[in-house]
Amino acid sequence: MKRRGYAIAAGAVVLFIAACIWFGEQHAGLGSGVALSFVTHATNQSGTQATFRLYNDGPRAIFLSWMIVETNSASGWRVAERIEPQNPRVVDGGKSRDLLVSVPTEPGRWRFRVVYGRENRGPALFMMRVQFAIRDRSVSGWRSVGAFTGRHSAVLEVSQ
Repeated sequence: MKRRGYAIAAGAVVLFIAACIWFGEQHAGLGSGVALSFVTHATNQSGTQATFRLYNDGPRAIFLSWMIVETNSASGWRVAERIEPQNPRVVDGGKSRDLLVSVPTEPGRWRFRVVYGRENRGPALFMMRVQFAIRDRSVSGWRSVGAFTGRHSAVLEVSQ
């Protein structure tokens, strides 16, 4: 009888944690936005480069994964350049960062895409810390675990 009670309690705890994670994931993006704008009077750019400003209006920090320049061709958008951003790659909530990229040489429409992940907080961060503790069989680094997950992107189209 005791085992059955423990199994029911463990099942209820698992369902509660799963519901917290689901609720956190469903509402993580509310009120947060990441936008790109073209900087027209940047002092550090030449004719072959363009400066874009990335705004993080959300409450959570974001981690910049990739900067991608794509050109429009008859067969669709094709990647002209894929750049791994330089440090600092984290843009805190309410902050902005200028990003410098090379302009494609062929005339026509092109676009700039920034791929980023959002900072984990709440139940998702707790579960990630638990996963690391189980994997490492230690809680010594418990406080130092922070994580960015998801694959979001912000896009801005430009024409030459």
